[in-house]
Parts: sequence; structure tokens; C-alpha cells
Amino acid sequence: MNNHKKGLSAKDLIVTGIFAVLLLMAAMIGGGPFAAVPTLTFYFPIGAALLAGPIFMLFIAKVPKFGALAIVGAVMCILGTLTGMHWGMNFGFLICSIIASVVAGMGKFKKPVLNLAAYLVYCIGPMGTYFVFFFNRESWISFMLKKGTEQEYIDKMNETASAGIMLIMVVGTLIVATLSGLLGLRLMRKQFVKAGIAS
Repeated sequence: MNNHKKGLSAKDLIVTGIFAVLLLMAAMIGGGPFAAVPTLTFYFPIGAALLAGPIFMLFIAKVPKFGALAIVGAVMCILGTLTGMHWGMNFGFLICSIIASVVAGMGKFKKPVLNLAAYLVYCIGPMGTYFVFFFNRESWISFMLKKGTEQEYIDKMNETASAGIMLIMVVGTLIVATLSGLLGLRLMRKQFVKAGIAS
């Protein structure tokens, strides 16, 4: 009953590492095609939220402990830094993963509403880089040029960027994350529990 209060075991850390990779793959598969196109890159968070819901819900069921999601965020932050991603996205993942852990932990990782809310918070993470782009564009451009992003890519982003695009990104991500999270909860209830994958 107090499993969520116990520290992370070696097994928990291994499972967390596996799910960190799965969540990263889900984000890249869903959002990668958008990120590759400068006129569509603002929709990356929407795509990233599409496939990860069931993975996220299974993960917090398998490791219902404080710190597990924070580790996932840390892994994504480190990998993003190593691969040249903007710090806004890297720390967005880290900060939102920590907050998501707190939100889900308020319900001992067993309250569907709080778990869904935690997933929505988690999905806000990738927006960090785009928020920096919209509110401190010169800094964002300077950083990304140093990391090797082509000027042509940035120019096309500038042509596309607007307040409407930012609104679509935020609202679209929350809607898609809600649907994906609800699917995850449904699978948890009807399939994962029945199969003995989660309790």
C-alpha cells in the first residue's frame, strides 16, 4: 500500500530506463515528421503527445513512486542536450516530468483523473523550446544557429510563426494528450489489468 513512498529499487530503475526510451521513441515517431519540416515544426508537441499516453499510464502503474518520472525527464533532458536540442525543450521535459510526478503522486498514482492531468503536464514539456522562440526569438535563433540549424529552416519558421500557430500548438497538444491519456487509462482498465501486466 505504501509502495509509492518507498525508494526506487534496482528493478524500478531498469524499468524506468526502458520506459524512458519508449516514451522518447513515441515522441520522436509521433512528432519527428513535424519537426523535420520548418513550417510544421510547431506541431511537434501535438505529434509527441499522440502515442505516448498508453505508455505513460502503464509506466506509472509499473513504477508508482516519486522520482521515476523525474528520471525520465532527466534522461530526455540529457539526450536532448547531447543531440543539440534547444535547452527550452530539454528543461521543459525535465521540469514538466517533475511536476507530473507530483500531480500523479497526489493520488498515489492510482487516481485516473490525476494521472490524466499528470500526462497533460508531461506533454507541455516539448513546448518549452517554442515558447522561447515566440517570446525571445533572437536568443532562440542565436542558440540554434550555433547548434547547426540552417538559416533557411529558421527563415521558414519565422514566416509561419504567429499567435494563432502558438494557440493551435497549445490547445491541440492538450486535446491530443487528453485523448491519448484516456486511451491509456482505458487500456489499463480493460487490457493491461486483465493480462496481469498492471495491478
